[in-house]
Amino acid sequence: MRWAPERLREVLGRPVQHPTEHRLFAGVALDPGGPRCWIADAVARSVTFLAPVPALLPGDELPVAWAGPALVVPVDLSPGRHDAPAPVHHAMPQVFEAAPGQRVRVLAEAHDTEDRPSRFVTLDPAGGAAERIPLDARPYQRVRGAPAGHVAACAPAVTGGAVVAVGVPGSADEHLIQLDEGPPLEFCWVRAVRHALPDAPRRTGGRTTTATITTATTTTTGTAHLVVVTGHPDGFAITSYAMTDGPIEPARALHRHRGRYLHAHSQDGLFLLALDADGSYTVLVVDPGSPRPVRCLTLGLRPPTLIRIAAVAPRPTAGGRRFATVDAANRLVVWGVPEVGTAASRLFELTVPEDEELITLAGWEPGDVRPVCDRRRPRSPLPAHPGGVPPRHGRIREAGAEFSLHLPTRRDPAAVLVWLSQAGETIPAGAAGPTALDPHWLTLAGFGVLDLRIVCGWSPDVPDEEIRPRLVRQIRDAVLGSGVADRTHPSRLAVGGASFGATLALLAIADCDLFATAIVQSGAYSRQLTLLGFQDETRTLWEAPRVYEDFDAIVNAPRIRRPVLIIHGEADPNPATPVIQATLLFQALIANGTRARLVLLPGEGHSLRSRDGIAAALAEKATWLATMGASPV
Repeated sequence: MRWAPERLREVLGRPVQHPTEHRLFAGVALDPGGPRCWIADAVARSVTFLAPVPALLPGDELPVAWAGPALVVPVDLSPGRHDAPAPVHHAMPQVFEAAPGQRVRVLAEAHDTEDRPSRFVTLDPAGGAAERIPLDARPYQRVRGAPAGHVAACAPAVTGGAVVAVGVPGSADEHLIQLDEGPPLEFCWVRAVRHALPDAPRRTGGRTTTATITTATTTTTGTAHLVVVTGHPDGFAITSYAMTDGPIEPARALHRHRGRYLHAHSQDGLFLLALDADGSYTVLVVDPGSPRPVRCLTLGLRPPTLIRIAAVAPRPTAGGRRFATVDAANRLVVWGVPEVGTAASRLFELTVPEDEELITLAGWEPGDVRPVCDRRRPRSPLPAHPGGVPPRHGRIREAGAEFSLHLPTRRDPAAVLVWLSQAGETIPAGAAGPTALDPHWLTLAGFGVLDLRIVCGWSPDVPDEEIRPRLVRQIRDAVLGSGVADRTHPSRLAVGGASFGATLALLAIADCDLFATAIVQSGAYSRQLTLLGFQDETRTLWEAPRVYEDFDAIVNAPRIRRPVLIIHGEADPNPATPVIQATLLFQALIANGTRARLVLLPGEGHSLRSRDGIAAALAEKATWLATMGASPV
C-alpha cells in the first residue's frame, strides 16, 4: 500500500535511509516556521519532527546523514561562536558578460562558497538535543555517517582540490584527508576489517598532516573504513582509509578502474555503477576487509538501456549479497553477487508504478518484495502543465520527432522557444542524465514552448560524417512540420535544451538558419572532457574522432554566430558536465565575437531543484527571449 504523509509534501532533497534500521528515513522538510528535520518509520507509518535547530543551513539540497542512531545536519554558525547563529547568506546567481571579441577568463568555481561556511551537529531522535561535531567551519557539500557514529564531510580545499574532514565520537580532534589526485566522486563508510597501522594524519591544536598511499592487505576486526572514489582522466580510483578509536590510518589503494563513473549506492556497503570502454555496464562491489576488496561484475546490459542502482540488501541475506537496479521504464531487477565469477546473476524482476520513483526495497525474496517509493518528480522534457491552453501534440515521421506545443493564454506568443531533447531520454533520479524542470512555465510569461523530442541516429546505423548534418536536418524539418514557424516572426524563434539537449541546440544554432538565439543549460560542450563516450556514442575519442569533433561546441565555436545564454549549476555532480564546461563555452564564444551571457546558479546540480534556482533560470530565459522582440509584459 502507498503511504504519503501529508506533512512531507514539501521535502527538501531526497530522504536518507538509515544504514542498518532500513525502515527509518530522515530528511528536512518545510514546516510552518521554517525547515525542520524529520524521521519517518515506513513500517509503523509514523513521522516525527525534531525540535527546531538554530541556524539550520538554508537551501533545498542539504547534506544530511545518519551517524549511528543520530541525525547529522549542517548549521550556519559564526566561526568561534557555537551558541549564536550567523547571519543568513542568500547566494545570488553569478552573471558574466563581455564585449564580443575579447579574450576573457572565468574561474570554474566563480561563486565564493566561503559565503556559506557551515558546521555539523548531531540530533538525538529520542531527546532532540543537538551536539556539535568537532569539524572546522567550511563550505561543506556532502556528509556521510558511520554506524559507529563517525562523521566525514567533504569541502573544497583552500590550496586546491578537496578535503574530507572526519570527526570521531567522543573526540575533540578533527582528522583531515587531503584529496589531490582527482576530484572526489563519492565517499562513504563501509563496515569492514583490517589491521591497524601506525602513524596517521590528524589535526590537533591546529596542525594538519596528510595521508599517503600504502598497499597493506592484512585484516582484523573492529575497524571502520572510509572509502573514497576519485576521478582520473582515464577512469577513477578507489581508496580506503581505516579508523578505529584512534587516528586515521594511511591510505590503502584498492582499485583503479578504466571506465566512466556513473554513480554509487552506499546503503550497507558500497556498490558503484560504471560504463566501461566497451560500452557495457559494470557494478563494482567494494569491501575493504575482503581478500578481494573490489569485485567487478558484469550485468549484460549497455546503453540505450539506462539504469541506476536502487538498493542493496542488508547483510547477511540468505543466498548471498543482493542488489537491485531500476531502468527508465521503472523495471526493477534484483541481482545476486556470485561467490565466484564475474557475472551478476539475474534473480527476478518486477515493474514499479509509472508515477512513482523507487527509493529502496524493504523485502528481498520473491513474493515479499516491498518497494519504498516517492512521488515521481517531473522529469525531462517538461513538467505538468501550469494551466491555460492545453498543449497540442504531434509527430513528424519523416523527421523522426515528436512534439508538444505549449502556447500562452489569450495572445500570440511574443517568442517561441524550441526545447530539444533526445526521444526516450527520461532518466531516473541519481543517474547521470538530464531533468529539465522549467521551460514549460514560460507560457505564463507570454512565450510559447515547442517541446521537441528527436530520435537520434548513431553509429553503426549512421556513418560518422552524417550524424551531425542528419540531426540538423531532423531539427529543421521537425520545427517546420510542427507549424510553430507560422505563429511567430523568424527573429522571435529560439532554440534551447538541457544536458544533451544543450548539445543539440548548439548544433541547430550553428548550422540552421531558423533560429535567432539559443539557450543552453547544464550541457557538455567540450568533448575533450568526455573522452570515453557520451550519450549513445560508446566509442572513445580516439576511435571516433570525427564524431567527437562534430559534437564539440568549443571546437565549433566559430560557427556559432548568434547570441547564446548559458545557464549552469555550480554544484553539478555529473562527471560529464562540471561547471567548467559552461565557462569554457562562454570564453570560446566571446573570443570568437559572439554575444554570450553566462549564469552560474549557486548550490544547484545537474537539474535545478530549489525554488530560487528555478525562479532565477526562468527569469533569465524570459528576459533573454524578450530581447528578441516585443516584451510580453
